[in-house]
Amino acid sequence: MYLDRGKFTFNKKRRDRPVRIVIYLILIAIGIFIVRQRQNESIAPPFVPTPTATRSAVSFAREAEAHFSSGKLDSAIAAYQQATQSDPNNPDNWIALSRLQVYANTPGDALESAETAILINAENSMAHAVRALALDWLGEFDEATTAAVRAIQLDGNNALAHAYYAEILTDISRYGQAGDEARLAILIDPNSMDVHRVYGYYLENVASYEEAIQEYNTAVTINPNLALLYVRLGLNYRVLGDYDMAIENFQRASALNPEDVGPYISISRTYFQIGEYSRSSEYLERALEIEPNNADVYGRLGLVEFKALNYESATIDLGCAIEGCTHPETGAVVDGLSLNRYTLEYYYTYGSVLAAYLHCDRAMSILIQVSAFAPEDEIVQGIVQENTNICATADASSINVKPETTLPPSQSATAVP
Repeated sequence: MYLDRGKFTFNKKRRDRPVRIVIYLILIAIGIFIVRQRQNESIAPPFVPTPTATRSAVSFAREAEAHFSSGKLDSAIAAYQQATQSDPNNPDNWIALSRLQVYANTPGDALESAETAILINAENSMAHAVRALALDWLGEFDEATTAAVRAIQLDGNNALAHAYYAEILTDISRYGQAGDEARLAILIDPNSMDVHRVYGYYLENVASYEEAIQEYNTAVTINPNLALLYVRLGLNYRVLGDYDMAIENFQRASALNPEDVGPYISISRTYFQIGEYSRSSEYLERALEIEPNNADVYGRLGLVEFKALNYESATIDLGCAIEGCTHPETGAVVDGLSLNRYTLEYYYTYGSVLAAYLHCDRAMSILIQVSAFAPEDEIVQGIVQENTNICATADASSINVKPETTLPPSQSATAVP
């Protein structure tokens, strides 16, 4: 069968050539534009990750507060330092950093941070307040007083300015005014950990130990992870004779900051007071593992050994504290301590042990320093005279006494380390 196709044809209709040329030109122009932008680095190459966004100072500050709340003081300080680098002209971050540096027992660093805040804004009440706190912890009480008064002048409702002023007044024994300032601070801000800590410190210094414990416990409810608060609680419980609670709180402080030798020393002293010299020595040995070049720990260990009648070890450790030594295991160099009111006991105890062993040249060298340092102290002068008589008798009779048979005469005069 034949089918008539009519006029149908399979030939395709040709596209209009000018339209095609226009499309090609547009594509070429786009390609040239992209190449030029790539050369000028205006467009990032494909598959290259975008840069990480810079963190804000606010972000670092929030991280710092979170660390501080959880008891990570060093991490909190590091975060605030990053905040100050991110926004160096914000005084608030320098102020917060200064406060934490005080609590980390680096008041020199805290002072620098506070003074930086003041350079940024000389009228900032909190900057002057934390400067006062740092100066107080440095023992610069006159400057601290001036800074606290200035902070209050700038803002009479600054609770921390009143609290830190109360702490300064407590340290210079102006207890009446200190109590007024501390109570005013609580009235202004009853929810501040710092305010309750300072009020507890004031109460502790006026021998209201039970009330001080209440204030420190209130501070703990606000910030339960600050080691300093547990140390203060432990000290007050120890004064009240509750040694179990004292040790428990010192151990909490140690758990929060295991690299701090302070709680170990406090635990050692507590065991010393109840006559458990072996346990006392144990915690001082732990402290030396952390800080093998700490001369003060050697001095305390020497006093414990002296009371435990371990005179040979006491001679070695007290000598290390006063004259310096090299740690036999770590090789750490220990610099001897100069004579002051804190090291006086180390000196006269060391002189007593040396005299008992008839090392009289060394003994008299130490005892002469002790006598000159405390000429009005009858107990100290009695110890010096007693040991001077031992050496004088030994020189006169030329008798060599075996060390094992000699009891240091001033043992009863040794106080708590």
